[in-house]
Amino acid sequence: MLRLTSRVAIALAVVCFSMLTPAGSGHCEGIVTGGLDAPETGYTLGPNLLVNGDLRSGLQGWTLNPSCFSLEGSGDTASLRLQQPCAQPYPFAQNALKCPPGLYTISAEIKTQTSITVPKRLGGTRIRLIEIPANKWAMTKPVVGTAAWSPVMKAHAEVADGSVGSFRAETVGPVAGTSWFRKLLLQSELPPPLETYLLYPNYRGMMFSDQSQVARVSIDVKPPADTTMAQLHVKLEVTDSAGKVLSTNRLSPPANGSTVATIDMGSLPPGQYRLQGYLEGPGDKRIFTPSSYTIVKVSSETRAKMKAWIDADNIIHMGGRPRFVIGLYDTTGYALSPAPYIPRLTAIAKAPINLMINYFIANGRADVIYPYTEAMEPFGIFYLATVSAFFPEMRAYPKWAQAGNVPPDQVITQYAKGLAGDSRVVGYYTCDECASERQPRTFHQYGLIKQNDPASITFAVENYPNEYQFWRDTVDVLGVDPYVLGTRFPESYVGDLTRKLIGAVHGARPVWTVIQFFWQNRLSHFPTEQELHDMSWMAITEGARGVFYWSYGLRGLDWGKRDPVLRQQRYDELVNVTKGISALEPVLIAPDSPVLSANSASGTVITKEKDLKDGSRYLISYNHGGDSVTASFTLRRPARAVSVEGENRSIAPDQGGSGFKDTYAPFQAHVYKID
Repeated sequence: MLRLTSRVAIALAVVCFSMLTPAGSGHCEGIVTGGLDAPETGYTLGPNLLVNGDLRSGLQGWTLNPSCFSLEGSGDTASLRLQQPCAQPYPFAQNALKCPPGLYTISAEIKTQTSITVPKRLGGTRIRLIEIPANKWAMTKPVVGTAAWSPVMKAHAEVADGSVGSFRAETVGPVAGTSWFRKLLLQSELPPPLETYLLYPNYRGMMFSDQSQVARVSIDVKPPADTTMAQLHVKLEVTDSAGKVLSTNRLSPPANGSTVATIDMGSLPPGQYRLQGYLEGPGDKRIFTPSSYTIVKVSSETRAKMKAWIDADNIIHMGGRPRFVIGLYDTTGYALSPAPYIPRLTAIAKAPINLMINYFIANGRADVIYPYTEAMEPFGIFYLATVSAFFPEMRAYPKWAQAGNVPPDQVITQYAKGLAGDSRVVGYYTCDECASERQPRTFHQYGLIKQNDPASITFAVENYPNEYQFWRDTVDVLGVDPYVLGTRFPESYVGDLTRKLIGAVHGARPVWTVIQFFWQNRLSHFPTEQELHDMSWMAITEGARGVFYWSYGLRGLDWGKRDPVLRQQRYDELVNVTKGISALEPVLIAPDSPVLSANSASGTVITKEKDLKDGSRYLISYNHGGDSVTASFTLRRPARAVSVEGENRSIAPDQGGSGFKDTYAPFQAHVYKID
């Protein structure tokens, strides 16, 4: 996958300048939001599982090449020394531990006297946890040229079911010199004894008066040592802004520890309320208190002042109406007025794009955005302002802020305040493929955005599947970018990761899937129209409420600029795919409703069903497997005709209209209209 650094580095060329007024105006004064009040706490680490991880017993428990590795020091000063070059091309020291499935944190202290022998090549000294036979791994960031001991750590390293984990100390890339490792640890991550997750209200804790007044909370209990599930109960308290307890719900968790609690707040007047969970044991002794949530009861009229919000079905509302998101990443250079943007936006708007992200216009100054969004307005395109990796140590941190030593909180605050009045800026792109180490600071950034631009949304894309659950209250919308072409993953991995992310948020937050629209490597190819179609509809079938495409610009479509005819042909193919999605927007934002009573290829042909109020029915589907398959579908009520959307063909229903059958090529998606 493309790394964050390669994406955001292109934004550094943006030059600051001043404009006077926004492209549109928003009216978000007086809007109060809620949500999770503080980052989730309670995760703890078990003991070090490595065999002789502190090296006090010499090299016992380690398998290594003695011409490369040696033991240096003893007792508290013992370390593992790696000298390169050596006889082994890719030397590593592997621990004897074979850890079972689970989540782990790996850590160590490293110092180096090394160099990278080939310019501009990434490399250095690291530790890594490898999954066998899954052949996946989690590793720390490579270290090079650190004369003092430096701590390294990677949290949420996963060993999936069916695999075992192996710990390695190693280098990566063309490293020369000496590396040292000490205090090597591999520790199980132990979840907190109580996790509460607000399922509804699902958008910033806002409970609108014309929606359900019953809050829903997911509860997961893991009994601490020396207790049993039967000894535990969960208490949920609702308090007002003065701390007065207004209601208390007490429940006993089921045997598996997971349940959903409901809290009827219908009798409470508009205002802010705190929802707090407690885990209590024998004698009502309080064992653990997770982070609380703020729920804000507001009038439905408040939405008229909001440029964007998310409804209870996880559909975003932009421009005063619900939308299925069709988004595009672009890398357009900056301009001082709207006019220079118009030709490129005109070309882009051949596809029914309704949301845009642009890395080039990402320097944390609101006045840079206004001409761009003003140019977007006639095309009906909204914008997510990029604030990804706006941390001082990152290359993407605005140069003007670096030069003026402006802290990140001030950058985000003034940016959100400046864009709050621009009705075309519906939100912020806050993290691009960020590892969990950045989650706490991104959560803090989210709070600043909610405070200064409350009628907006935030979006982050995550590509660490084992870390999804740690981001679920850090943004309003989570995304995933399963770029499969040119990798060892099958095309259906797009659907797998979309489904996994939706599971991580319990289906209670919107998920948008980013579809590969670029040539990833020499083993890859530019996606064909059929592949774009299939990957897009896979994500939709699995429940994505939007699809983005990466990208129209650098490293994406613009790599074909030497052949403008081919470049246009590729974009026209995306236009065809997105027009097909846009034409079905009313269907896609309608609630799911059963259409089938049987599917002969269930488990291989994945389906989403829509039975609309006007009597029309739709079956959205794809083949999860790499072999062709024929599926027979049995309908809940008879059909007169079946047409295949976008394929210019129809299927004759079975006698009596009780069902129909169709064939799928490997990974192929079909959308059926059933009359």
